[in-house]
Amino acid sequence: MSEYETIEKIGSMLDNANAFLYLVDFHTNKILLANDYYARKLGLHPSEMIGRPCYEYVGGEGSGPCEFCPRDMDLDGNHRFDMHPVTNEGYNPMLDMYWRCTAVPVELENGYFAHAITAIDFTNEKMASDELSHLAYYDRAMNLPNRLRLEKDLLARPEGNYCLVAYDFTALRFINDAYGRVVGDALLQMVIKWIRTFEMKNYQIYRVDGDQFCVLLDNADAILASGLVERLWERFTEPWEININDSQTFVTTKISECFIDGRVGEKSPEAIFSVMERTLDLSRESQSIAVYSKEMDAAIRRNLRLEMSLKECVINDMQGFDVHLQPIVTSEQERWIGLEALARWESPEFGRIPPLVFIHIAEQIGLINTIGYWILDRAVEICRELRLDEVEDFFLDVNLSPSQMSDETLVPKVLHVLEKHDFPAHCLALEVTESEEVNFGDYSSLSIERLRSFGIKMALDDFGTGYSNFNNVRNLPVSILKTEKQFIDDIVTDDFQKFLSHVLVQLAHVSGMKLIAEGVETREQMLEIMKNQADYFQGYLFSKPLNSKQLSENIHHFIDVDPIFAPAKEEIKDEVNRLVCPRDDVKICYNIDSFDFGF
Repeated sequence: MSEYETIEKIGSMLDNANAFLYLVDFHTNKILLANDYYARKLGLHPSEMIGRPCYEYVGGEGSGPCEFCPRDMDLDGNHRFDMHPVTNEGYNPMLDMYWRCTAVPVELENGYFAHAITAIDFTNEKMASDELSHLAYYDRAMNLPNRLRLEKDLLARPEGNYCLVAYDFTALRFINDAYGRVVGDALLQMVIKWIRTFEMKNYQIYRVDGDQFCVLLDNADAILASGLVERLWERFTEPWEININDSQTFVTTKISECFIDGRVGEKSPEAIFSVMERTLDLSRESQSIAVYSKEMDAAIRRNLRLEMSLKECVINDMQGFDVHLQPIVTSEQERWIGLEALARWESPEFGRIPPLVFIHIAEQIGLINTIGYWILDRAVEICRELRLDEVEDFFLDVNLSPSQMSDETLVPKVLHVLEKHDFPAHCLALEVTESEEVNFGDYSSLSIERLRSFGIKMALDDFGTGYSNFNNVRNLPVSILKTEKQFIDDIVTDDFQKFLSHVLVQLAHVSGMKLIAEGVETREQMLEIMKNQADYFQGYLFSKPLNSKQLSENIHHFIDVDPIFAPAKEEIKDEVNRLVCPRDDVKICYNIDSFDFGF
């Protein structure tokens, strides 16, 4: 039996298998043979297909050879027939289906070459695969490509010939809380719709995270991308009008926004996402558009290495970390009475890193709790070793981060440290800074009350600035207030600062609290604060933060009277700061007994 007869017989067998089969002349692409199943699907008889170009029944009349035509692959460099089969998948508009074709080269009688093609319908399989792919690569709420899809699309652009415009909403959660989620979702859709009115080609919008979005523009059109950045930023200076169920709502919010030229710096998707996050952070902090540059690339690379160094040090038993303790002084007893625990870190690669820098990084990468609890443990250990808990009225002040305040294990962890080192609870003061994250509500208040029930003191840092307000002072669950350094810096020359300092001290005292004046660096500053009768002082005038060895060498200051106080008290004994505001342009309503205070 000839090859031709064999293929014809196979075609008859495939009729019953719902599979397509046709034989194509290798040189002319004309059909030599087609089985009944294929012809019936086209509404033809097999004889009508013979002699016609095969691609007419794939792409339609007037079409050319298929993109995956085996003819171009079947000849090697010596024009000899390569007998390897070729398989491809695609959409056949003549059959309105997705099919999977396999072309097998065959040599017929007298050296005549052809390829036999078998195909099956895999439309259902393709649709199921597409549906799964859509679920994996698209945000269902907004039907936008997601972070995974963006990662895949970035991988398809290894040369970086693109621009990224990323933005995130700084207060989407608050919008949802204030107006309802339906308004928040409507705002997101409205912004996307507005972006699509911008005249751009070859772009795609992605929802990278809940409130973070990104526009990918192909062909690195930096001018067009920068125009979008500026217009989007300006648009958010105006309110958005949202209509839901005939109800009109005007929403005003801000965004952080950045522009990244794919030709600059990192190329891997993981690195680009990291760059995006950090550039958005810069926008958030500066409240302006952040443009990624080569200089910023170098800084971000350094920050990434600094992050890695911090992680490695924390993992390796807090390598390079130390606790320094700065004395807190009492003017009444004229001696050291307490200590504030301060974190210090020396990176093996970068050397000594300022606390504001590594604490911020630790908060970003989720290590702040680990560091915070280690500081507490080490500070308590040092104080217990030096038997400072036996000093009259001694207290150790340790900062708590907002993350620790929301940690459900805060109370047991603190109690464990006290028990571990046999350190009395009344000698510990935990310091918090009231903010949006720590507002003495819900779980934070519950934790604070539990800690106080064991005798642990609570201290409020930066009192009188930012979130903390004067009217609320008597309701705060704290026993110690700390003033920000800004109230001390100009107290010698600024009469208004003197007045405010006096007010803060009086508010603390009438509320049954003690006040620590932080940041005292000169004798003149100390004199002014003493006139206001602040309870405690802290600053470089008395001592810099000390490591454990330095502290042990200065332990006598907890018993010995500091000679700085006696002449100072004599100098100010006849001076009393009066509660008089020196500025005529400020109208003041102040009543200690009723706690009414306002400007």
